[in-house]
Amino acid sequence: MIQHYLSSTYRRYGRGPDAYDCWGLVREARAVMFGKPLLASYGEIGGQMAREMTEAVNATIHKHLKPANPVPGAMAMGWRGRLCIHVGIVVEVDGRKWVLETDSSTGPVLTRIRDFEARFLKVTYYDD
Repeated sequence: MIQHYLSSTYRRYGRGPDAYDCWGLVREARAVMFGKPLLASYGEIGGQMAREMTEAVNATIHKHLKPANPVPGAMAMGWRGRLCIHVGIVVEVDGRKWVLETDSSTGPVLTRIRDFEARFLKVTYYDD
């Protein structure tokens, strides 16, 4: 199942099934891979819209999620100051935890958690 996301492409505002932005990938992967409720689409918010993305993330956190450790199915949120600038989802592959993410420069990739955390001033994890 994870191969579907790794073989997809990045597209700004992408909500699948073959192209995703970071929110679209996390939103669908949570539901399909982990059986979690499908979160709001926020299809009008793109990756370069940090304030709008932060508002959407905060609304989602307050309605549906709680702080968590980086466990499979948890959302990983990368912050620069008060702005959430990127999201991914924690997955387990071959007994190791990774962050499944996508962006315009790399497309979909698996990133080691410590490497994901090193890219941001702060990373928070949230789960149902």
